Amino acid sequence: MSTRTFSQQDMDDFGVASGGTGLIHTEPEFAATTPFGKTLVQGVYLLAVIEKQLCAQVPEWSGRGSLEVKFVSPVTEGTPFSVELAERDGGWEILASTPAGPAVVGTARLRPA
Repeated sequence: MSTRTFSQQDMDDFGVASGGTGLIHTEPEFAATTPFGKTLVQGVYLLAVIEKQLCAQVPEWSGRGSLEVKFVSPVTEGTPFSVELAERDGGWEILASTPAGPAVVGTARLRPA
């Protein structure tokens, strides 16, 4: 398991690099007026963190991996985000969560060589 806590600067930098610069991600004053109350980490950023864990745990992942996930709750700035991978049925079950519960769930598999 790995845990990452995203700062506003992390999200701002990722937004510039990826184009994910929506106000909900990069403007704390705007985000404070939403039901979330804080800026949200970009979904693609969360997937990048999950994929980094997959690459570390499964060396062949970077060349043959496929991923199917569902976003089930938001991850806000300053909230710990933990990624757990469990081997299941020839692949890996993904549970990425915050202290409030699951945030991203899914499965990862290797495509045939």
